[in-house]
Amino acid sequence: GVVGVTSKANMPLHIGKGLGDDGFGSNSGVLAAMESCVQSGAKVINMSLGGPDASGAVEEFLTKLENDGTDVLIVAAAGNNGDSSFSFPASYNSPLVMSVAAVESNGDRAGFSQYNNQVDIAAPGVDIKSTVTMNAGRDFGYTSWDGTSMASPHVAGVAALIWSHYPSKSVADVRTALECSAVMPEQYGDDVKNNEVGYGVVNAKNALALLEFSDFSGCPTIAPTMAPTPLDCSEDIIEIIITTDIYPSETAWVLTNSCSNTEVASEDNHPFGEYEYTTKICVPPGGEYFFRITDSFGDGICCSNGQGSYNILYNGESVASGGEFLNEDIKIFGQCGTPPPSPAPQVTATPSVAPTSSHSPSYPPTTTGAPSQVATFSCPSGQVEFSLTLTTDNYPEETKWILKEAFKWQTGTKIAGEPFGAYNSSQTTYIETICIKKNKSHIFRINDKANDGLCCDHGNGEYSIALNGQEPFHSGGNFGKKEQVKFMAFPDYSDMQAFTIEIEREPKGVYLDWTSKDEEENS
Repeated sequence: GVVGVTSKANMPLHIGKGLGDDGFGSNSGVLAAMESCVQSGAKVINMSLGGPDASGAVEEFLTKLENDGTDVLIVAAAGNNGDSSFSFPASYNSPLVMSVAAVESNGDRAGFSQYNNQVDIAAPGVDIKSTVTMNAGRDFGYTSWDGTSMASPHVAGVAALIWSHYPSKSVADVRTALECSAVMPEQYGDDVKNNEVGYGVVNAKNALALLEFSDFSGCPTIAPTMAPTPLDCSEDIIEIIITTDIYPSETAWVLTNSCSNTEVASEDNHPFGEYEYTTKICVPPGGEYFFRITDSFGDGICCSNGQGSYNILYNGESVASGGEFLNEDIKIFGQCGTPPPSPAPQVTATPSVAPTSSHSPSYPPTTTGAPSQVATFSCPSGQVEFSLTLTTDNYPEETKWILKEAFKWQTGTKIAGEPFGAYNSSQTTYIETICIKKNKSHIFRINDKANDGLCCDHGNGEYSIALNGQEPFHSGGNFGKKEQVKFMAFPDYSDMQAFTIEIEREPKGVYLDWTSKDEEENS
């Protein structure tokens, strides 16, 4: 058989036959198949079929499902006429129906794929291998077909896959996650949605993360694109490449700078098996690094259950690799104060790359006697400037902060931060400027070691955060152990407000013993 999108998910299937053996049928036959699926408890219905005529009976059925609050998503092929005409059931104007266009391997809309304002999303639909019957159904074989009927099952499969992880979510949540996480091909520019490919090409990893977040309203006004964002790194580059086995959720890793005893990056969220994940990180020159990869089951990532592996590149040169281990594997590379291999001439970022920063965690922060202007700073295309203005209280060494690209703190990727002890001047203003990915969810967290914040028991400390040199979108200081701000990195603040800014604050209290393990330093 052909491996499907949900091949590793344990979910029942129900087959509803709406067409005859000759591939033709009627609206009544299609409606009967839809009703059969719903009555059997189907959550996602794929409909790789269509015709030019709408049916009043089908429209009434969809309206009843909506009014009854039935959680079912109907994913249908947009049609293969190559024009702007409507095909049904894909083009019914119902929140329960998604119309799927077909794209070629380069992201272009396939020439046969119908294009109109009902197209919601796109998926691969050219040269798709499938199993077929032969000799009047007596034999089976393989063939490669083109069509929106080949694209639609990709979206239905992703919908079923992410819904299986969060079964309590509503059909509206699932649909919004699919649409808002779709990747717009580069050739369509900054379109959020168009008639060619809808919101873009379905992306399972993005959709799974966004469904977990699931507290947004609408989609961003600037869509993410497939174009790789250059990693404009003036320092050194570490690239961590993880290929998962068939049990990806068992894998986690952390990279630590042994010289400064600070975490550089970590990842424990690998939702897809036999999949390559790449993380690129800018680091200061001349460091020793401690890499630890773990497998919670105790059989490594190779070779009992797949051919998983890892490889670490330092400025383009491999410094550590492996995959065959039990519970953990540890590699140490580099040396404190010793320059690493010369940087490669050009590096591009993958979707999991960490942004560059104007201030590296292992350098002492630049201080000013009073608030001052940040030097001219320019971010590459696809990124926005994040600035933190921090004024310490009388005990600066008690303050630390971390910025993650994340929908959820525990599963996010750390991209910048300063540990306890990094700041050593009281009542002093520090300015940090970092390039972060545009249109992505981020979480900023600031901690106080003595559980009394920055203000106002021991001085008048404060902090503020802003994007692209604009006025701060949040400021604070009067908290206890920590304050956390979750935001979407939209260049336009009005778009950010539409997705809401979430603030969590722990009030002041008793002094905590931070000599024990700091559970937040590495989480």
